[in-house]
Amino acid sequence: MRGVICSISYESDRGSGTVAGAMLILVVGVMLSVVAAAGHLLVCQRRAQAVADVVAVSAANALRNGSDDPCVIARVTASANEVRLRTCVVDAEDVQVTTIVPTQVPFAAQVSRSARAGPVDCE
Repeated sequence: MRGVICSISYESDRGSGTVAGAMLILVVGVMLSVVAAAGHLLVCQRRAQAVADVVAVSAANALRNGSDDPCVIARVTASANEVRLRTCVVDAEDVQVTTIVPTQVPFAAQVSRSARAGPVDCE
C-alpha cells in the first residue's frame, strides 16, 4: 500500500518541471524585451537632444549671419539628420527648437527634445 501512494505522488509531479521551465523562459523573454525597449527609448532621446542642439546652433548661426528666416535652416538641418522639426521660435537673437524622433516602441511612438541657442553676453 505504501508503494502505491508514493507512485501516485510522483505521477502527479510529472511534467511540472517542463511548465516551470517554460514559465522561466517566458519571464526572461519579457524582461529582455522591456530592457531592449528602454534602451531603444534612451538612444532615441539622446539622438533627439543631440540633433536639437545642432539644429538650434545652425539656426542661431544663420540668424547671426543675417538670414531672414533661420527656421528654414533649422528644417533643412533636421531633415538632413532624419529628424522632424516640431517647433522653431525666434526670440530676439535666440532660436528655440523642438525635434521629434520616431521610435519602434508601441507605447511611445515618438520622443521630442528642445534646445535653445544664441549669443552669450560678455561681461
